[in-house]
Amino acid sequence: MKKKKYKLKKKFYIPFIIIILIPFYIIGYKIFIHKSNNNKVDKIINVIEKINNDNNNEYNTKLKELKNMNNDFVGILTIPDTIINYPVTYSKDDYYLRHSFDKKQSEAGTLYIDKYNNIDPIDDNIIIYGHNMKNGTMFHNLLNYKDEDFYKNHKIIYFNKLNNKEKYEIISVFYSRVFYENEHEFKYYKFYKANNEEEFNNYITNIKQLSLYDTKVDAKYKDKFITLSTCEYSRENGRFVVVAKKVN
Repeated sequence: MKKKKYKLKKKFYIPFIIIILIPFYIIGYKIFIHKSNNNKVDKIINVIEKINNDNNNEYNTKLKELKNMNNDFVGILTIPDTIINYPVTYSKDDYYLRHSFDKKQSEAGTLYIDKYNNIDPIDDNIIIYGHNMKNGTMFHNLLNYKDEDFYKNHKIIYFNKLNNKEKYEIISVFYSRVFYENEHEFKYYKFYKANNEEEFNNYITNIKQLSLYDTKVDAKYKDKFITLSTCEYSRENGRFVVVAKKVN
């Protein structure tokens, strides 16, 4: 009789224990994969950090190494004194939303240019997406720009490509979201280039009105921009956006 009771308890407990352990297994697996992908990104960042910016030959050699590692590599996005110092990719789909730089499955993904952008010839406004990772990586630091004092100490963004070192000054910082197609709201993620001065002025007016504070940085027709966008969770489909103007 006791053996029968033991068998019944065993039949009950084993499935119960498995059900309890499954979430821990999933969490553990995600942490392992995430850490593995971060280590791979760190190796790439170490290559970037060794570049001597005063030596163009060495600099371009290192960039070519990254290009050889991944042909979708476009450049290096850097915001000094932050963790944002990553390679940026470009493809005609959302592949890098869930793939690391070495093309492995990854929840952290890789910084990537909007698939609707043109990069040859390059559009007036290049939109770069990155995940807002809870561990502080990728574009999580963008949300620090909510604080105007942080902005004042981090006004400059660098986007460095082969034979072309680009410097950008932040012009606007704002909250937005992904709107439904039938919503007649300003969609920052739809602006790639201005067909005329009126379109350009309309874009500038909108990003200035949305800005959390006045950066006192102006723009004129034909200026080039870089837009950094990440998820923001205070509302449905929320986004946090930083727009910067090319200054060299």
